[in-house]
Amino acid sequence: MEVWIDGTRMDVPTQGTLADLLDGLAPHLDPVRLVTRVEIDGIPVDGTDEGLLARWRLLGAESITIGTESPDQFARARRESIPGHLGRIADLLLAVSAGFVAGETSAANRGLAAAARELGLVLQLDRQLCEIDGEPAACHAIGDAVRRVGARLEAAERARRWDEVATLLADDLVPALRGVATPAG
Repeated sequence: MEVWIDGTRMDVPTQGTLADLLDGLAPHLDPVRLVTRVEIDGIPVDGTDEGLLARWRLLGAESITIGTESPDQFARARRESIPGHLGRIADLLLAVSAGFVAGETSAANRGLAAAARELGLVLQLDRQLCEIDGEPAACHAIGDAVRRVGARLEAAERARRWDEVATLLADDLVPALRGVATPAG
C-alpha cells in the first residue's frame, strides 16, 4: 500500500479499513494542520464521514493521497472560493427569477430552494472562517440583504405573487451577491 501525505510517499502495511489507516497515520500528521483531502486511487473520499471510513475495506494495493493545510491556508483558500460560489448562486437566482416571470413556478421554486440551501452554506462557511482566521466576514452585505428582503420575499411566496418574488431576487438579492462575487478594485 502506498500512502502520500502532502506529497511525501510512505510505505505502510495494509490496514483493515480506511479508518484504521487514518488512525495509524495520525502520529505522522502535523497536529496543527487540518486534513483537507483524502483520495483513494484518485477518487475523493469524505474524510469526515466516520461511518464511510469504518466501512471502507482496504485491499492493500491502493494509492492513498492525504492533503493537509494550516488553518491560515485553509481559510485563505476557502475565502478565495467564496466569490465563485456567489457568482454561481447569483446566476441560479437570475434563472429562478426568469422562471417565475415565465410562469414555470415549480421549477423556479426548486431552483430557489437549491440556491437558498447553497447560499446558507456559503454564509455559514464565511462565519466559520471568521472564527479560524479572525478576518471580517466577506458576506456581511449579503446577510444584510437577506434580512432586508427576507420577510417580503416570504410574504410574496406565500401569496403566490411570483412577479414580486422575481423582482426581489433579481433587483435586491442578486446585486448583493454580485457585489461580493466581483469586488471592486
